[in-house]
Amino acid sequence: MNLMKPAPHRLEAARRGGGRVKKPSELPKVFNVWKIVAGDKVAVISGKEKGKEGKIVRVIRHQHRVIVEGLNLVKKHVKKSGSEPGRVVSQESPIHYSNVMLLDPVTGAPTKVKMGYLEDGSKVRISKKSGAIIPKPDRGGSAEEPPYGPDKDTPGDVVQQATVSAEDAELHAKLKALTISGTITSPVRLRQMVREADREQYVGIKAKWAAELRRFGRDQKLKGLKEAVETLKARRAQVAKANEKP
Repeated sequence: MNLMKPAPHRLEAARRGGGRVKKPSELPKVFNVWKIVAGDKVAVISGKEKGKEGKIVRVIRHQHRVIVEGLNLVKKHVKKSGSEPGRVVSQESPIHYSNVMLLDPVTGAPTKVKMGYLEDGSKVRISKKSGAIIPKPDRGGSAEEPPYGPDKDTPGDVVQQATVSAEDAELHAKLKALTISGTITSPVRLRQMVREADREQYVGIKAKWAAELRRFGRDQKLKGLKEAVETLKARRAQVAKANEKP
């Protein structure tokens, strides 16, 4: 009898109904701190572009990949569009983050990087080979274009205008005054308050419908009584007419 406890990844596979689940050592590494940014000069240390250098033009953090200018080129077919014929173009393909290294500013060779702090508290990248600081490239502000152009931004004079009317301000003040005293921190108490509110609403609706039903019953009784009286009068008139002497 085997009393050994199965590996956690096998238990996970059994829980999911079969299939292979990757071991923790096979899972992709997650980089919490990115030491490479757009504009950095890097060297490729693995793959078909090994030994080549280039500039980072884009980082794709959710894929743990970077795009290096002029490296790892692939052919892409562009379809015909209007009067422009179809063509084949070359463009950079992403390279995994672990396959590139920053260049040491002193030696010019690829180097590992550690993070450090200056006396003023600013965070910097430090080369492990020479100990030199690797400054982040000046990208002229934002690395990406702003989502909206100046022509689509709201003018400053319009932003400064008051757009809340007096009626809205009064309503806001009234709503702000309708606050519950104290703070409800217990979820049990909160559910109890909801049940009480629902019960009060149900009781009110039930009483309203009961009153309507009672009124409807009285109306039906009065209607039936009136019909019975009219029928009795008609029969009496018929009897009286039949008893009249010729």
